[in-house]
Amino acid sequence: MSRYLDSLPHPWTRDDIEKAIFANFTEARDAIEETPGGRLWQSFADLRDSRWMLQEAITDLLDEISLFGDRSLDPSFWHQAESAELHKRAVKRYIFNATSSVMALVDHARNFQKSYPVHGYVAQLDKSFAVPGLHSFLQCFRNYNTHWRVAEANWNINKDFLTGVRDARFVVSKRELNRWSGWCVRAREYIQRAPDPIDIYNVFSEYRKSVHDFYSWHSGALLDQYASTYQPYLEYKRLHEGLRKKYYWNMLISHAPASANPYAYLGRHFTTKQLETLLALEHRSEAQVDAAITMLGMQDFCSPELRAKVLLLFKAESIGV
Repeated sequence: MSRYLDSLPHPWTRDDIEKAIFANFTEARDAIEETPGGRLWQSFADLRDSRWMLQEAITDLLDEISLFGDRSLDPSFWHQAESAELHKRAVKRYIFNATSSVMALVDHARNFQKSYPVHGYVAQLDKSFAVPGLHSFLQCFRNYNTHWRVAEANWNINKDFLTGVRDARFVVSKRELNRWSGWCVRAREYIQRAPDPIDIYNVFSEYRKSVHDFYSWHSGALLDQYASTYQPYLEYKRLHEGLRKKYYWNMLISHAPASANPYAYLGRHFTTKQLETLLALEHRSEAQVDAAITMLGMQDFCSPELRAKVLLLFKAESIGV
C-alpha cells in the first residue's frame, strides 16, 4: 500500500503533511526522508561524518605526540619502565587510524561526487592539496600500514642549548619506508623530496589543513548549487518536526496537574543561555510564555488553544488566573 504523501504532487503543504502524520506518523517521516532532497541531505551528513572521523583521528595522533613532548620533560618519565615505548605504540596506533580514515574519506567523497557533482571540484582539489605528492603518500602509507607492516617509527628529541628550545618529534626514516615496493610514483617522489627522517606531526598537520580548506569550499559550493533540491526537503522536515512538537506539547500540558510548577521543568528543555534569557523577563508573564514558545521553535505551530493552555500552566496574570 502506498504512503499518503507519495500520492500527492510536490510541493507538499503543511496540511498535506499534517494529514500524513495522522494517517501514519512513521510513513510520513519516511516519505519526507526519501525525497531527492532527503537523500542528498543524508549523503551530505554521511560525508561530514567521514570528514569528522578523519579530523578526530589526526587530532588524536597530534595530541599524543604533543603529550609525549610534554611528559618527557619530566626526568622521572625516563625512569618508568617502557614509558616511551607505550607512547610510541599509541602513536603507531593513531597513525594506523588516521591513514585508514584518509582512505575512507577519499572513497566516500568520490562516491558523493558521482551522485552530486559539484562544479570546479577537480580544480579545487589541486588548489587545496597543493603539496606535491602528500595525498598520494598518505594513501600509500595506509596500504603500507595495512598490507605490509605498521611503520617502525620513533622519537627524535633535539635541544638547542643556545636558545633553550626543545623539540620532541615522532619520525620515520626514508630507509624504513623504502623497504616497501608498493609506493606509487607520486608518493615515492614525495619521499625523495622530504627531509630525512620524515616528521609525522608535520605531515598530518599539513594534510589536516588541506582537508579543512577543501571541504570548507566543497560545503559552500554544494549548498549553493543544490539549493533547489534540498530546500523543499528542509521545509518538509521543519513542518513535520513542528507539528510533532505541537502534538507532544499539547498532550503534555493537557495532562499536567493543576498544581504543576512549570519552572521545575525548564532545565529539561532549555539551554543555560536560553534559561537566563527567559528568566530575565517578567515572572509568570505573557512575555515569558511567548519567549518559551519561540525558543522551542513553536512560534509557527502553537495554536491559540495551545497557547492558552501554556498561559494557564504559567498562571499568567493576563488571563486572570
